[in-house]
Amino acid sequence: MKKAFVIWVREVKLSEFLAREIGADLVISYIPKRGNFKNPILFRYIDQAIDTWKKLRKIKPDVIFVQSPPIFAVLVVYWYSKLYKTSYIIDTHTAGFIDKKWKFFHFLSRFFAKRALLNTVHNYKNQEFLDLWGIKNSYVLQFYNPKKEELLGEEEVELPIRLKNKLKSQMDFKVFMVNRFANDDAHREVFQLAAKMPEALFFVTGDAGKLDYETKIKLPKNIVLTGYLKHKEFIKLMEKSDIVLALTKRKDTVLWSIREILALQKPFVTSDSEVLRHYFDSIATFTDHTPLDMEEKIKEVWKNRFEIKGRIEMFLEKDKERWKKDMAYLQKIIADDQNTEAKRSK
Repeated sequence: MKKAFVIWVREVKLSEFLAREIGADLVISYIPKRGNFKNPILFRYIDQAIDTWKKLRKIKPDVIFVQSPPIFAVLVVYWYSKLYKTSYIIDTHTAGFIDKKWKFFHFLSRFFAKRALLNTVHNYKNQEFLDLWGIKNSYVLQFYNPKKEELLGEEEVELPIRLKNKLKSQMDFKVFMVNRFANDDAHREVFQLAAKMPEALFFVTGDAGKLDYETKIKLPKNIVLTGYLKHKEFIKLMEKSDIVLALTKRKDTVLWSIREILALQKPFVTSDSEVLRHYFDSIATFTDHTPLDMEEKIKEVWKNRFEIKGRIEMFLEKDKERWKKDMAYLQKIIADDQNTEAKRSK
């Protein structure tokens, strides 16, 4: 039985790990440029649809997993499944439910979800949307816990010289902020925090070109804008730092970066939300994003870093069983579907 996993974004490690675990060929269709020019969104989706179709025709899968958003990736998979009599499973991320631009397409999401073999979501809050839509074939599939070596690979990862030199600075501790300069990131609050904590060095990731000039020139001297980092560089810098900030202002979001933090067994501070407390209450320290509170929480996790490391180890050991059950359930759903199809074709 052949499986494929369709992704229409540049890099999503959580989907790559899931594809590997279920034995699916990874189909990444991400075409942001035509030659040297930025690809307009309409043409990008057309190019990606053609690319996905060609790759699926080559693989000839029996079951297709597809990540949403964008919902248009699901549209392509739906028509492919209709034409070639395959089943499909939709793995919908939180953005597909709550981001404004994707809410407009909820009517399509409902249509495809009702016809899918299974709908997987990342937390119980996401599943509430499917329940409201009357979708019965849904399952909360939490993230895989990667190992450190799976994130860094076998070859030694070299950081840019500028960042290596910054790591040598004599500061009390180095704080790594997971950041993209998106609307749901708390980077402005962290800039204020850095001004209150001159004894700490803050590495803020993400494409700094998204920041306006006035903000850049007013940044505290202990802020290091890393720029966009390749994933292994991102993980290496996180490993070299002492404390990690994994923050989001987006409601009902479970952050993949927390799984990466756990792989490195780093003390971390994350956003105080209902869904993050539900899944990580035993290992995380939570903040309301105010500079004063973040300062207190950073000092707290640094003081308790050895105890936190022990709690992370226990969490990961227990969570192995959860992942085994999740994979067994997925494989059973797929096997039962293929057995049913085999009987129909006789």
